[in-house]
Amino acid sequence: MNIQKIKINESNSYKFPISSNKGIESKILLEKNNENIPENNKSIKNIMKSKFQKLIEFLFFNEKRKQKRNLGIDIARIIAIFFIINHHIIYHGLPLKITKDMLFANKLLLFLNTIFSSGVNIFGMISGFVGFRSYKYSNLIYLLFQTSSYNFFIRLYFQKTKANMQLDYYHLLYPVFMSGYWYFQEYFSLYFFLPLINAGIKSFDKREMGSFNLSLFLLFSCFNQVKHYSIRLQNDIFHFINGFTYMWLIILYIFGSYFGRFNYISHNFNKYIIFLIYMSIIGSISFLRNQIIIYKVEHNIRVERMIVEYTAPSSVIIAMCFIILLSKININSKYIKNLISFFAPLTYGIYLTHSHCLYLNFFIKNK
Repeated sequence: MNIQKIKINESNSYKFPISSNKGIESKILLEKNNENIPENNKSIKNIMKSKFQKLIEFLFFNEKRKQKRNLGIDIARIIAIFFIINHHIIYHGLPLKITKDMLFANKLLLFLNTIFSSGVNIFGMISGFVGFRSYKYSNLIYLLFQTSSYNFFIRLYFQKTKANMQLDYYHLLYPVFMSGYWYFQEYFSLYFFLPLINAGIKSFDKREMGSFNLSLFLLFSCFNQVKHYSIRLQNDIFHFINGFTYMWLIILYIFGSYFGRFNYISHNFNKYIIFLIYMSIIGSISFLRNQIIIYKVEHNIRVERMIVEYTAPSSVIIAMCFIILLSKININSKYIKNLISFFAPLTYGIYLTHSHCLYLNFFIKNK
């Protein structure tokens, strides 16, 4: 029994202070024991980082990128920015000339634009899908820094390349306080409501949250369509301005958080059948919306608000289909994973460049 006690004490000796009388032997014993201590994390390295290194990491390596990513949602980001670019080209440019005698090409562009206009809703739902779990002001500061930087350098480029262009320094406030990037402006306002919204989201169970989302969809999306069909209620009932407001982004955020929170619930059906079902829903919804617009055009009814209406039920349903479908994608190829992980973080920068007022005026509008 005494021999066993001695062995136990020797095996755990690194836990106790080492006496000065056994200097060499205790060093050897400590080194042996340290070899058995696992490296649990990189906390020591994080402690050793200087403040300057942390600042550089904060500015250029956002914390979101360190988290485990849902590659399907990253694909949704890429698809969303592709939709937004094409929607801008169709709506702000001149490929779509709406006349009473519409050609097949006009009808096809209207059909595609119905799908492309869901890009903004996809982005809004992605914010809720990934954002309801955490809330950090540092993320908003990072977005503000990125948006201001893009705005400044884009303006600097046009000042150097275009004649009679002046760079006013007050335009540094362009992203938040001036009429610039509308999406960032509204998201900036939304961000201060997120602690309360996230707390409410986490307190609901699946059934309660599903009923709440259905109520939001029926009231603020479906019922809001009355303005297109009623003579007396032609005004914007809820003052959503077709979705160009933080109130609509709040609703999109709540929709996305529902799919993000209950995304672990999967189906047992064949994935190709599921894909065909969702694509059929997207195609059918877009076709019905397109037929309504064509009917109004043929009867000389203005449809400009319907072409760029993010609150439309068709746009919401299409965005939901893409979020549900893409969030459940499993990708095994390392090459594809690396490709998606590289391009997905660039989508916001593409939006900042493409949606800048100078870029739109010089390269897209009336082109």
